[in-house]
Amino acid sequence: MKIFLSVVLVLLALLSLAFDIDKNALELYYQSFDRAVYSFALAKGLNAVISVIQSSEINVSFFVGATVGLGEILDPLNDLVERFSWIMLASSVSIGIQHLLLIMAKTLFIKVTLLVAVVATLIVMWVKKLHNSTAFLLLLKIVVLLLVLRFGAVIFIYTNEAFYNNIYSQNYKSSTIFISEYKSDLEEIQKEKRDLKSYWEEFEQKMEIFSKKVIKLITIFVVTTVIFPLLFLWFFYILLKSVFNLEFDKNKVMLMLSHR
Repeated sequence: MKIFLSVVLVLLALLSLAFDIDKNALELYYQSFDRAVYSFALAKGLNAVISVIQSSEINVSFFVGATVGLGEILDPLNDLVERFSWIMLASSVSIGIQHLLLIMAKTLFIKVTLLVAVVATLIVMWVKKLHNSTAFLLLLKIVVLLLVLRFGAVIFIYTNEAFYNNIYSQNYKSSTIFISEYKSDLEEIQKEKRDLKSYWEEFEQKMEIFSKKVIKLITIFVVTTVIFPLLFLWFFYILLKSVFNLEFDKNKVMLMLSHR
C-alpha cells in the first residue's frame, strides 16, 4: 500500500510540473472563448440589422388592404436574439473565470507547494522516526486540496471540450452558418428594400429555422458554460468535503506506515 501510494504521489507531482497539459488546456480554452465571442458578435450584429429594419419602412403586402411592417414581423425574433446575446455575454464571463482558474493552476506557487506537500508526505511515510498518523493524514488532505487546485480546471477544460466535440460540434457549426446567412439575407432586404410577397413562404420557413438554430445555440452554451461548470464545482466540492470529513482509524494508519 505504501509503495502504491508513493508511486501515485510521485507521478502526480511530476505531472503537475509538465508544461504540455497547461499549454494544451489553454489552447482548448481559447477555442471555446473564440466560439463564445463569435456567437456574441453574431447575435449583436443580427440585433443591429433587425433594429435598422424596424426603424425603416419595409412592408409586406399579403392582399388588398393588408400590409404589415417587416419590423413588426421580426420583433419576436429580435427579442429572442437579445436574450441570446445576454446568454452569450454570461457565457463569455464564465469562460473568462475558467481562464483565471487555469492561470492560477499553472502558477509556480501551486506547483512548488504541491511538490513540497508530496515530499513531506513521503518523508512521513518512509522515515520511521517521523511516523505520525495525524501529520500523515493532514498532509494527505492538503495534497488532495492542492491536486484539485492544480488539475481541477485542466480536467474540466479537457472534459468540456471532449463533451462539446462529441455532442454539440456539428450543431454549433450548422447553426452559426445558417444564422450568418440569415443575417446576410436581412442585410440584403434592408439595403434593397425588396418586396417580400413573391418569396414570403421561403422567408417564413427561414424564420422558423432561424428560431430553432438560435435555441440550439442557447442550449449549447448554457450546458457547456453554465450547467457543466456548476456540476464540476459541485463534484469537486463534494470530493473535498468528503476527504476533509473522512475519519480514519489512527491505529490502522500507523500499521500501514510501519509496513510496505
